Amino acid sequence: MRRNRRAGLLGVVFALAWALAWLASCGGSSSGTGTTGRNAFLAVPQANAIAAYRVDTSSGNFKSVLGSPFSGGTSPISIAVHPSGKFIYAANEGGNNISLFKIDSNTGELTEVMPRTAAGLNPSSLVMDSGGNLIFVANETSNNVSVFSVSASDGTLTEIQGSPFATGAKPVALALSPSGQFLYVASGNLALVFGYSVGSGTGSLVAGSLLPIPGSPFAVASAPFSLAIDPAGHFLYAANFSVNTVSGMAIDSSTGALTLTSGSPFATGKSPISVTVHPSGKFLYVANLASNNISAYTIDSTTGVATQLTKSPFTAGTEPVFVTSDPAGKFLYVCNQSAKNIFQFAISADSGGIPSSTISTTTNLAPAELVFAK
Repeated sequence: MRRNRRAGLLGVVFALAWALAWLASCGGSSSGTGTTGRNAFLAVPQANAIAAYRVDTSSGNFKSVLGSPFSGGTSPISIAVHPSGKFIYAANEGGNNISLFKIDSNTGELTEVMPRTAAGLNPSSLVMDSGGNLIFVANETSNNVSVFSVSASDGTLTEIQGSPFATGAKPVALALSPSGQFLYVASGNLALVFGYSVGSGTGSLVAGSLLPIPGSPFAVASAPFSLAIDPAGHFLYAANFSVNTVSGMAIDSSTGALTLTSGSPFATGKSPISVTVHPSGKFLYVANLASNNISAYTIDSTTGVATQLTKSPFTAGTEPVFVTSDPAGKFLYVCNQSAKNIFQFAISADSGGIPSSTISTTTNLAPAELVFAK
C-alpha cells in the first residue's frame, strides 16, 4: 500500500479543471514578493502538477504563487529543490522520467524545461546532495537507482557512467547522509535497508557511483516505507509500515554500516508511512496513515534512542502521508491525503511538542510530498 498508488492518475482535462478550482479557492494568489518568507513546493500526483507557495517565516502560513499549480510530468511523487534555489526536480512515477523546473527568483513561478530526463520504471523517490551536484532516483519497478550529475549553469541532468545501479526489490525511499558519503535505500518488499558508498570522483571512481557498504543489506522491520537521517549524520530511522514501528540505526562514520540502536524498533501509531528528523537533531516525527496522527520523540544525541513524548501521538488530518519541518524548525507540516490539506503545527523548541495545529492550506486533491527552498 503506497501513497502514490492510492492517489491514482487522472487525465489532463481533470487536472486543468482542478487547477482552476485551486486558483479560485485561493481568493487571489500572491506573487510571493509581498511577504517575508521562503518558497515551498508540493507534489500533487493526481493533477500531474507541482504547486508553489510563499511561506511566511513568522506565522508559517502558506500563500499560493500566481499561476500555481504548474503542469509537469505524469504523477509526480517526489521532489527536490536545488540548493541555489534556482531549480526544482520531480520524479514522475507514471512517466518514468524526471522533470526540471526553473524557479523565478522574484515570483516563485515555475517553468518546466523540456525534454524530461528518462529514469527507470516507476521512479518513486529522489534525493539531491547538499552541493547540488548529484541526484539519486529510486526506480520502484526496475529495482535500481539512477544517478545523475547536475549542471550548475542550467540545472540539466546527465546520467553518470554505470547508472542505473541494482538494489533490492521495490526500492521506495532514499536517504543520503549529510556528508554525501553514504546512500541508503529502503526495500518495500523486504525488511531491509541497502547501503552504498558514494564515489567522490577521485581515482577510478566516477562521482556518484554506488558501491555496496560491507554488511549491506541491513535488517529492519517489515515494509520500511520512509527513511530519515539526523543532521549530524549519526543515525538513520526507518518507518516500518506493516508492523507499526520505527527502526533506529547508528551509522558508522567510516564505513556507513548500520547497527540497530538499543530498544529498536520503537512503537508508533498505525501504518507509519513517513519519518523526519527535526533540523536540531533533537526530535523525531512519524506520520501514521491509519491512525490519523503524528508520533513524536526525543532523540538521545549519544545513542540515537527515540523516546516518545508524554502527549504523543498528536492528532493530524485524515490519512497523513508525509511529514516535514521548515528549515528553521519552527513548524511541522503534515500532508493529509484524504483531508486534502496541509496541517501546520508549532514546534516547542524545548520539548519538541506540537500541542495544537491549524490548516495551512487546502489542496483539493491528495498531496504527496512537500519541500522547502533553503
